[in-house]
Amino acid sequence: MNKVRVLLIDDDEDDYVITRDVFSRITMADKYELTWADTFEKGINAVLKHQYDIYLVDYRLGKYTGVDLVNEAVLSGVKEPIIILTGKGDYKIDEEAMNVGAADYLIKDKIDPDTLDRSLRYALKQSDALKALKESENKFKIIFDKAKDPILISDYTGKIHDINKAGLEFFGYHIKEMMLLNDRALFFTQDDRENFIQELETKGAVSDFECQMVSSKGEVYFCSLSSFLQIDPSNMVEIYHTIIHNLTHRKHQETKFIHESKFSISEHIAKGFAEEIRNPLSTINLVLYDLSTDEALAYNESLQQNLEIIKGNVDEINQLTKNFIASTENKPISAQKVNINQLIEEALAEVSDLVIGHRINLEKHLLPTEVYLSLDKKQVKKAIVNLLKNAVEGMQSYPKVLSVSAINDSGFYSIFIEDNGVGVKPATEHQIFEPFFTTKKDAEGLGLTEAERTILAHKGSITFKPQEVGSLFVISLPIN
Repeated sequence: MNKVRVLLIDDDEDDYVITRDVFSRITMADKYELTWADTFEKGINAVLKHQYDIYLVDYRLGKYTGVDLVNEAVLSGVKEPIIILTGKGDYKIDEEAMNVGAADYLIKDKIDPDTLDRSLRYALKQSDALKALKESENKFKIIFDKAKDPILISDYTGKIHDINKAGLEFFGYHIKEMMLLNDRALFFTQDDRENFIQELETKGAVSDFECQMVSSKGEVYFCSLSSFLQIDPSNMVEIYHTIIHNLTHRKHQETKFIHESKFSISEHIAKGFAEEIRNPLSTINLVLYDLSTDEALAYNESLQQNLEIIKGNVDEINQLTKNFIASTENKPISAQKVNINQLIEEALAEVSDLVIGHRINLEKHLLPTEVYLSLDKKQVKKAIVNLLKNAVEGMQSYPKVLSVSAINDSGFYSIFIEDNGVGVKPATEHQIFEPFFTTKKDAEGLGLTEAERTILAHKGSITFKPQEVGSLFVISLPIN
């Protein structure tokens, strides 16, 4: 069995003799090998070179103290345990020694073989445990830092204890900014956060909890959270270790497939509907023509007025049918290089009279640099105009505010169109892009349907985000 190498650092030879005698009376004393250093300089040199397994250090060492030695050792990364030897009643010194990192303290007058042996054994065991823990932490830290998925460490209160590099990149924060945040700021809705915490606290672990999370730039991601609870031994608090999987691309692909299927069905229905309605409309138009050209009825003003009313309604039905078909048709894209800022300005100019007429305050925050996208200018401008008109028509009470802003991030150019109007009721949110769905009087309900179809045809996305007041639509178009 290897002996435990012990170094006594004490400038008093009598104390060394007394300590050596105590060692000799320890049961199985041969397991220890005691050496003496009579100065602070000799002692700290041995400590920094890791020459011994454990150190006994007198508090008073000439112009230095044992606390000075412990402090320097800890700052230099020394892992071997150091026990401070103090005088009777030096409680402040004892407390100071433990605070700077001493493994234990012993009062010289009360040292006996059993007390000394127990202190040495406990200090060594604690040191071994801390070393093993440190090695485990280092392994975890490597996995933590190198993981491609974001990993968040937080607690019940929302305090963030740590986050890996992938997490910082995902949320778009600097580490100093992140540590000042509450994790509630990372959830798009607080209901998601509360449900997540409740499930985690109840079960102790959560797998594939789906929710929406938000970045520093306001980008919303569909995510799946897997988390487990762990007690932090240093602070005795529950810590949540949460792995965040970004499902946004998959969700977009699923949504795209659903929309494409919906459009295919709508197109089929629209064409069938058009064929069914055109025949009776044609018949009505022929009868109207015969009646309006009949000389016997030419001077019947009341009849002629009614015929005009009927003809006007028939034309309106015919036009509505054409609009419906147009909103469901796959229009060929004539792509060209377009300055997106200029296109937005042109769309705003097209609705400027409407904005002024409704006495709306327009807030515009476009990017200062020019960005060119490959798209069908006419179609995309019409989609933006439809959204702007939708926003304007949704505002009733003053002050009326329409905000148009844009960001360039992650390969997409995103346009935000926000109003402080009446918004959309939660029960009907899923219907807003459906053909003929509208909450406004004298509206066809085809503008959003056509806008969505146009943006999806450009490999982009259009999303509706309900606000506390009003509505927010986000158009994202690929830059490449």
